[in-house]
Amino acid sequence: MCVNDLLASGGEPLFFLDYLSSSKIEEKLFLDLISSINLACKESNCSLVGGETAEMPGMYKKGDFDLAGFSVGVVERSNLLSRDKVKNDSIIIGLESSGFHSNGYSLIRKVIKNSKIKLSDPPPYKSIMNTLGDDLLIPTKIYVKDLLPLIKKKLISSIAHITGGGIFENLSRIVPKHLKSTIDTKKFKIPEKFIWIKEEGKIKKVEMLKTFNCGIGMILIIDKKNKKNVFDYLSKKKINYHLLGIVEKTKLPKSVEINNFGIWDLI
Repeated sequence: MCVNDLLASGGEPLFFLDYLSSSKIEEKLFLDLISSINLACKESNCSLVGGETAEMPGMYKKGDFDLAGFSVGVVERSNLLSRDKVKNDSIIIGLESSGFHSNGYSLIRKVIKNSKIKLSDPPPYKSIMNTLGDDLLIPTKIYVKDLLPLIKKKLISSIAHITGGGIFENLSRIVPKHLKSTIDTKKFKIPEKFIWIKEEGKIKKVEMLKTFNCGIGMILIIDKKNKKNVFDYLSKKKINYHLLGIVEKTKLPKSVEINNFGIWDLI
């Protein structure tokens, strides 16, 4: 999550630090967490340079823990990605997510609590995992190696990391006020896990778009002159992407427009 946020500014991750607190630091839990963080740092080409642990038995129940972290990156001021670099007729590209990407879990827990399914049960949708619990814990996809080459070649104008707020809020932040993003929902297939959450929790379409990434983890806005170079690169690297829509002029105070919204009635 942290290194993906750095990419949204055009930053290259340098290092990461973590914080772990619990009623008692269990050795196996500690080693598992640090090992996983270290793997993620390698995937991000950044270093795990330190961290902090705290035992607070008066604050946490046995088995509970709190994990946090932050990452620092670098980018030349002139190379910062921003909405100011987005032009009329720019192209909107969506990169597929690996799952829920650490967002919407309060709602997910509520849906599961009110349903008859258990975390130890097989996923009620197609999954590579054997249990629902394991599927929900699929790590957030890290896009550093995928996107840094494009960023360094200045082929991307702005990036939205689709986290809390979903497509609506995150996409609106990276487009100038005199322009709007127009997206066609027919351009990408919503993964079955999001369909299940919507149906099981009877969640409205707008709430889904504002809470979950719905299968799109990163959105790139590129100048149309860079379309061939970017598409060729993504295809060569076998990165799953979708042409979502375009950026166009508007006189209305509406920065994101979702077309073919009715397709969501199918889920």
